[in-house]
Amino acid sequence: MTTVGDLLIDSVAALSKAGVKEARLDARLIIAHALNITPEKVFGYPEKVLETGERDYILSLITRRVEREPLALIIGEKEFWSLRFVISPATLIPRPDSETLIEAVLAAYPDKKANLRILDLGTGSGCLLLTLLHEYENATGIGTDFSSEALAVARLNGRNLDLSLRAGFVLADWNDGIADFGAFDIIISNPPYIPDGEESELQPEVALYEPHSALFAGIDGLQYYRAILSVLSGLANTGCGIFFEVGINQGEAVARMMEKAGMSDITSRSDLAGIKRCVSGKIL
Repeated sequence: MTTVGDLLIDSVAALSKAGVKEARLDARLIIAHALNITPEKVFGYPEKVLETGERDYILSLITRRVEREPLALIIGEKEFWSLRFVISPATLIPRPDSETLIEAVLAAYPDKKANLRILDLGTGSGCLLLTLLHEYENATGIGTDFSSEALAVARLNGRNLDLSLRAGFVLADWNDGIADFGAFDIIISNPPYIPDGEESELQPEVALYEPHSALFAGIDGLQYYRAILSVLSGLANTGCGIFFEVGINQGEAVARMMEKAGMSDITSRSDLAGIKRCVSGKIL
């Protein structure tokens, strides 16, 4: 006979031994997910006796986390900007760092009733585009990605958030395939930006389970900024705001690239850790 409390204790021990930093939290969230209960009830009813099938299912999920599969992939969703997004192995897991882009856009465009057209290059789960459409009630947007599997996830998230009528998702490699969609008022992108030689420095959750095509970007990590900047003028309305997520110590390099491309009002915004995470500018 195994109770919730017993399994929680054993799960925390197994996750801690595997090097999972927030072992207690992850164990509680996995058990709650498996039993379809709130995380609070895991603590509130430790005496609940588990059926054999429930116990085995929880243990299978704990084993996946012991192998350092990200919690979000195990559960199948991740919160971003207080919204819930379905994710899959085809998409990056939304991170709090990326909320810096949302903050930057909202600061630059405070009128939430504006009729904006938004382009999200490399949309993945769609979290950036859909969050902005959630904030701007009259905006429309297009998210592009070269992965059809990622686009299927983005479309699902659009339906889940009741934003399908204002969000389109297009199979395209950066600008290829979207020339006929007109010009945009805001262009956002969180492109791959990790230098190829830094894979060994990544946590196992990232290196083993997130799509490498969405992570790595050449020797210096900047190749996709170059690709995007080379085509932006044909996608932008006058005064279009460009917002890039950047990696650690990449802010100044990306800002120089944007300046060289003829953009103005180039600024940066830091995330909660004080790291320059968003570089933005305007196309005049």
